[in-house]
Amino acid sequence: MKLFRSLFSSPGCDEAKAQATTPNPSTHGPTPKLEPPPANAVPAATAEPAPEEPKQAPGPTCVGDTVTCPEGARLQAKVEGRYVTVLRLDGKLVCIDAICFHAGGPLGIGDIEEVNGRKCIVCPWHFYKIDVESGDKYYQTMEFKEGKMQAGEWKSNGVRQRTHKAWEEGGKIYVQLTTYERRPSHADYVESDGYAFDEKCGDRCLNSPPSANKLKVHSVGADGRKPSGQVLRGQYHT
Repeated sequence: MKLFRSLFSSPGCDEAKAQATTPNPSTHGPTPKLEPPPANAVPAATAEPAPEEPKQAPGPTCVGDTVTCPEGARLQAKVEGRYVTVLRLDGKLVCIDAICFHAGGPLGIGDIEEVNGRKCIVCPWHFYKIDVESGDKYYQTMEFKEGKMQAGEWKSNGVRQRTHKAWEEGGKIYVQLTTYERRPSHADYVESDGYAFDEKCGDRCLNSPPSANKLKVHSVGADGRKPSGQVLRGQYHT
């Protein structure tokens, strides 16, 4: 018994117990005290990407010789990846997106119809009438008269097709696009921008046969006569 008591009460055991429960200050050190930042401290600047510089618009693009686009003819071109059609109507050059805003149809090879005195290009797919100078899309209203529906006046749905600047100088024809962005901002967006760079759609115009680029002008008044579909089916001749 004395032997066991001496073993349990030996100074070595008490010292080991104390060492196990008391941390060594030289090893752990005092707990650091966190000081709050001063009131006038400036937060560290975060790394942000530099804003992109606006894309510089290229200069005018030559799309052909003057002799290749006489009165009533047209040119199909690809300018900075965008498909456009240049037409000479009444001695004036006009330029419009070649691909129809509606469904990607080959608008650039469509017939020309006069809608109340305005020259319009007609998409051969769905016969949408687009003003070649303003890009407005026209539609014909219906009126109820004498107990039946009758064709009314023509009105605009607003600009749906983007137009561009075209002119001739020194025997050459030049085009200046009104935008060089593939995705213009919401404020500058025109519906034809959605198809303007589509190669499959654009090649329908760019690779069209010469016969498709001959001018065919038809007059359409408020009475709605000579619709595009009937013209294309050969019911009217020029």
